[in-house]
Amino acid sequence: MTRQKYLFPDSARHGRGEWIWQVMAGLVLCTVLATSFTFSYGEDDPAAVLDRTIHSALKEFSESRGRLAEDPPALLSLLDRTVVPLFDFDRIARLVLAKHWKKASQQQRDAFSVEFKRLMIATYSSALFKYNGEQYVRILDAEIKKKKQSLLATVRTELVLGNGSAPVPVDYFMIRTGNDGAWKIYNLSVAGLNMVINYRGVFQSSILEKGLSGTIDSLRESNDRFLPS
Repeated sequence: MTRQKYLFPDSARHGRGEWIWQVMAGLVLCTVLATSFTFSYGEDDPAAVLDRTIHSALKEFSESRGRLAEDPPALLSLLDRTVVPLFDFDRIARLVLAKHWKKASQQQRDAFSVEFKRLMIATYSSALFKYNGEQYVRILDAEIKKKKQSLLATVRTELVLGNGSAPVPVDYFMIRTGNDGAWKIYNLSVAGLNMVINYRGVFQSSILEKGLSGTIDSLRESNDRFLPS
């Protein structure tokens, strides 16, 4: 799979920012593949959902790693069936666009949501092959609270890189709505770097320069370079 070097602007690809983006980009598929839990959880708890989903993806990936490396469509199909349902991409897109979401037409909203989802899938698919079995995530605790008709969860974890460096704090923000009753990730924080806020800054700059339609077109063009048609 081709490295996704054009998917992020230059400001997100240098120094510590580059390292954090790499960790964040491959977080679910590169570092949560082997998870060490330190507390008990119920079958429907958000931590259980993470564990069940990721281990299912890892099992299938491990069994077919060689073939998937030569078959990008098959790899994307695997992600689409296993990991993609774990994310609330529409909610993430809305949070990323923030004030621009309110001003956008329905067509622009739909187009941005689709392309943002493709961006994440392309990034994850490339990052997956960097996993070498040494990294894992320790789940520390999970806090669940109710907000209106939804349940919100913060799952606090530590990313152990396996190279002797200090563990990296990683928080998953998840939501369970009354629509389908499934826990879904709507944000991540890696070493204090918030995914939604950082993407918001990235796209804010692009929108100011190109407008929303131009930003969507650029994102679509970038995605087309790396995702099989």
